[in-house]
Amino acid sequence: MLNIIKSKLNNTYKKKSLNNENVTIRNKDFVPAVRDWKNSIYVYNKNTLSLIPVASRLVMKLIKGYLNSYNLFIEKNLRKERLRRRLRKLSTNRIFVSDGEFKHTNDNVNITLYVYNRQKLNYLLKLRKRYTRLFKKARFVRKLQLIRNVGLNILKQQEQKSKILTNVLPNYSSKLYSVQNVYYRNFIRKSIRRLKYYMYYKQLLYINKAKFENSYLQGLINLLRKIYNKNVEFNIINLKYFYFNSDIFAQPLVLKLRKKRKLLRYLKALVRKAKIKDIKLNERPKYFFELDNLFTVNNLDTTNNLLNNLMQHNKISSEYLKKVVLSDIKYKRVSGVRIEAAGRLTKRYTASRSQHKVRYKGNLVNAYSSIKGYPSSVIRGNYKPNLEYTKLNSKSRIGSFGVKGWVSGI
Repeated sequence: MLNIIKSKLNNTYKKKSLNNENVTIRNKDFVPAVRDWKNSIYVYNKNTLSLIPVASRLVMKLIKGYLNSYNLFIEKNLRKERLRRRLRKLSTNRIFVSDGEFKHTNDNVNITLYVYNRQKLNYLLKLRKRYTRLFKKARFVRKLQLIRNVGLNILKQQEQKSKILTNVLPNYSSKLYSVQNVYYRNFIRKSIRRLKYYMYYKQLLYINKAKFENSYLQGLINLLRKIYNKNVEFNIINLKYFYFNSDIFAQPLVLKLRKKRKLLRYLKALVRKAKIKDIKLNERPKYFFELDNLFTVNNLDTTNNLLNNLMQHNKISSEYLKKVVLSDIKYKRVSGVRIEAAGRLTKRYTASRSQHKVRYKGNLVNAYSSIKGYPSSVIRGNYKPNLEYTKLNSKSRIGSFGVKGWVSGI
């Protein structure tokens, strides 16, 4: 890593005299602290850096495969028509995952993932539509109580009969139990016929929940340890809305365009779902404290004074320190989204042409720096700190296409 920085400083960013003919004037004289890749690592041997992008790509493939796994048997029973595996793989009924952020240390890798659990929301919505009204009906509750009472009576009768038969025919006790199980199964199937789909949805919700539990994640962690030869830790952040992350914002469009190339309809639907409200820019000073008296010798308790000034500054908005800190965090709200798609996206199969469509909502401007004139840093070369950018590509039967997504905050 140090060799890369030294070579960059010596070749690219080295200042030359203005009299030289080959002078190139640049805006920055130093290498940016945060680079375009999403790996944070420090190594002594520069050859190990070449393996990091390959390893991170393989790890993300394993993580997405683990979270996108499904139970084909249960999902087949929920459908009247045949469930095709190709269409199931392209379905948006899944757990969307952003690209991982990898932080490497000597003996540990911390992987941060942003997750939007669309699958769980779909199953909960179907349960509410189908069964909440049904469970509220008094007639249905009485039926459940009747089934329970009849089932308990059947169990008591079968226990008495089984004792008599085992005494008379002790060699046929195993066959007796198998016949009883068939009888119980038929009774349950007939009595809870309407609740069959309810049980299927509950099973799918349990599978969805189990993917994030430590006991099931341990198998995935063991695989990742073999790749990195280190311990692996997950930091999974569950997003409330899919447009909070640009990776997750662009992924549904790629999946839908692979099935049907209705580009304009999908673009409008994605942008319409992004809820962007008018945000008022708060007037705030550039500095919370007087910088001249901040580190004077007479001021003994500097930390206490800093916190006191912070509380006084935000006394109007909140009385709690948690809300005070949250009110000063930048880029909490989404101020704009933009989605762009280009490639072989015409509906016809022969002589297809390329298309390029863009839809946006809100704006991508850093409002506090451009409108209010507050200072703002520049990260990742030329990227703005309030902007998140994603570039994806895929292919359909007639050709390839690309999708770009932007999400800005304020």
